[in-house]
Amino acid sequence: MTTASRIGFRAAAGTVAVGVLYAIAVGLGIAQAGFDRPILDPVLWIMEVLTLMSAVLILILLAAIHALASPERNVFSAIALCCGAAFAALTGAVHFVALTAGRQTGFTVLEWPSTLYAVELLAWDIFLGLALLFAAPVFTGTARRTRIRWMLSITGGLCMAGAIGPIVGDMAVQRIGIVGYGVLLPVTCVLLALLFRKDSHG
Repeated sequence: MTTASRIGFRAAAGTVAVGVLYAIAVGLGIAQAGFDRPILDPVLWIMEVLTLMSAVLILILLAAIHALASPERNVFSAIALCCGAAFAALTGAVHFVALTAGRQTGFTVLEWPSTLYAVELLAWDIFLGLALLFAAPVFTGTARRTRIRWMLSITGGLCMAGAIGPIVGDMAVQRIGIVGYGVLLPVTCVLLALLFRKDSHG
């Protein structure tokens, strides 16, 4: 249990750190290219690598949540972990293609509408959203755990709502999902890191 808490703390803290670095990279990219042109290498390369790192960290975090779930609620954490594995595999595949074949062929992966961009949104909007929603019921009891449950529920709901954008062909709506995984998820991970740290110290 202590080991799971320690791993959960590191994964949650790492997700926050990667999120901050990603935000900095986006800022640098916009400063370099402006709002009307796509972000280019080397900033884009850094963003791709950070996305891969975040996917792995989120999967580890979900595994730690599953390890600490009570027996009567570990079915929720198991479903969350399965959805998290699908999320990590899908976004990992997309960004590996972007880092390798995409650069060698000049193909822009994350440009809407495109098949790979749709897969990316399936990962971040649908599967990550489901993972967070199913992880939420694990946290019951104390006020701190209740806050985490609500944050996971809201974040997961916003991720899912973001999927409406590509479905109806209005990518402005997809920004709802970005608020979920880009803004609220790091905040939720701060709360999770604090909880795991408390548990790891008894």
